[in-house]
Amino acid sequence: MRILYCTPLVGKSGADIYYKLLRQTQVQLNERVKFLRFHPYWTFYPFALRPFIKAKLSYDVIHSNAEFGFVFKSELHPLIVSVLHIITNPFQTNYLTLAQKLYYQLMLKYMYRSVKKAQIVITISKATEQTVRNLFGVTNVETVYCGIDTNIFKPISIKSDLYPEKIKLLFVGNLTKRKGVDLLPKIMEKLDNRFLLFYTTGLRSPKMVFPDARLIPLGRLTTEELVYWYNLCDIGLLPSRLEGFGYAVAEAMACGKPVVATNCSSLPEIVINGENGFLCKMDDVSDFVDKIMTLADNQTMRQEIGVRNRQRIVNNFNLEKMGKEYNELYRRVLKEFNEERSVTK
Repeated sequence: MRILYCTPLVGKSGADIYYKLLRQTQVQLNERVKFLRFHPYWTFYPFALRPFIKAKLSYDVIHSNAEFGFVFKSELHPLIVSVLHIITNPFQTNYLTLAQKLYYQLMLKYMYRSVKKAQIVITISKATEQTVRNLFGVTNVETVYCGIDTNIFKPISIKSDLYPEKIKLLFVGNLTKRKGVDLLPKIMEKLDNRFLLFYTTGLRSPKMVFPDARLIPLGRLTTEELVYWYNLCDIGLLPSRLEGFGYAVAEAMACGKPVVATNCSSLPEIVINGENGFLCKMDDVSDFVDKIMTLADNQTMRQEIGVRNRQRIVNNFNLEKMGKEYNELYRRVLKEFNEERSVTK
């Protein structure tokens, strides 16, 4: 089977991780995979991309982001589009700039065209699937969860700890309000000096330094460095207001760590509250502090949760499982598409 992925060349988003891992899984299954990559500026006028697809018609399945998938619709091939997340909730849009709001309004129009033209729409969480069904009025939607490479993200031995007496929190992600970065200093204000919070700059965030010296920037990390910090930390922290999937939470869990995250969007599908860590009310700083303190005061609980978390990711959110589910979906959609074409000829 020949699969063509049509995606913007961004390199600094969760979508890039998604398609990179998706490609990896299909290559491992001996499928022929090709990328049609283009500059993200094309997303403002994707119609101009149509001529490029003509040279790629030797492929069996076309898979694209929903934001511009409609451009690649062909009578010869099934179109599959992915919706990774949708910012539509008025509460969430309050955290966007005017330019971001205008951009998302445009993207919603494009997404509507794509989901109406696609043979199938893929979401990476049940929460997003329900939003797509309600917002666009379509039923051909399925959820396939993202996979974590548990051979990379795993518990490792940390030989030296420069902060052995501290409870170490770790935030991984872009430093945006959507990720809840504005809550980090507020949470630390209510925690005593036992705590340190390490934070990355994600894939595309500028450097940010907080006045509180207990918030320690790590910059942009390599995968190897990220695994080290997941293992060094005691608790993963993600006060996000919207997650398409929640890679940072799943990666921390794969490394055997408890997590404290927001009870919103996809996160309850990964974290079972009280079993894999804790889910907190959105923007409730006191709730986050209480849950962090609960874990901090009980090392045995942290260890037991860590063991459960590793097993949960291995069993339910591993990369091999993701690859097989997509491969089965591609083959099913291609078979149904060809059967429909043979009937209409």
